[in-house]
Amino acid sequence: MSDTIKRALAVCCIMFTLVRAAHPQDRKINYGVAVGATHPVYVLSNISSGVSRSASSTYNGQLSSWVSWSPTPYAGLEAGASVVGLGAKLTQSEFGSRNVIQHTYWLQFPVNIIGKLPLRDSSNFFVKAGGYVGVGLFGSNNVPNDYTGSATQDFSFGERETQQPVDIGWTLNMGYKLKSGYLISVGYQQGISDIAPSQAAYEQRNRAYTLSIGYEF
Repeated sequence: MSDTIKRALAVCCIMFTLVRAAHPQDRKINYGVAVGATHPVYVLSNISSGVSRSASSTYNGQLSSWVSWSPTPYAGLEAGASVVGLGAKLTQSEFGSRNVIQHTYWLQFPVNIIGKLPLRDSSNFFVKAGGYVGVGLFGSNNVPNDYTGSATQDFSFGERETQQPVDIGWTLNMGYKLKSGYLISVGYQQGISDIAPSQAAYEQRNRAYTLSIGYEF
């Protein structure tokens, strides 16, 4: 395990410890799970002269879980763990001008501040904002092939691999939770760390819009 991944996991452990360290008598703890879709793309920048690199958005999915602490009906803290599918359609890349769909999968550890607007029927509107640390799990390229139609090539994460193994960014989500505990939310996440391989002549960051449905109990 690389030193970068070890540092990322250490940061995640600290964040979870801080959330769990709050033990006021009137606390309210909730647990939640959700499944949804992502609409990701790569944000490319600082592309060197003579390098062809461009991308457009694609589709993927996500599965998330969390624990939240709400000291008041109007605000709270949340920490969780999610498997998030990101990626992009590469329109100019090391594969030439072929439209290669690249899917990547990350284990993300988000921490959010929650704002709530309670309604009379015990439902509420909510807004969540915070940051995350993500560790790359695996990725794949769906490459067009003149003979078979397409071929899938798997790849790994690492300092000298297709992408860097750690992603750091921020998120913003808003949604509506029913009295029964069911909820729906839309969100946005933006990576701030460059995940391009170390030898790349460009910078690459994750970005995605998300749509989720879930249940909190």
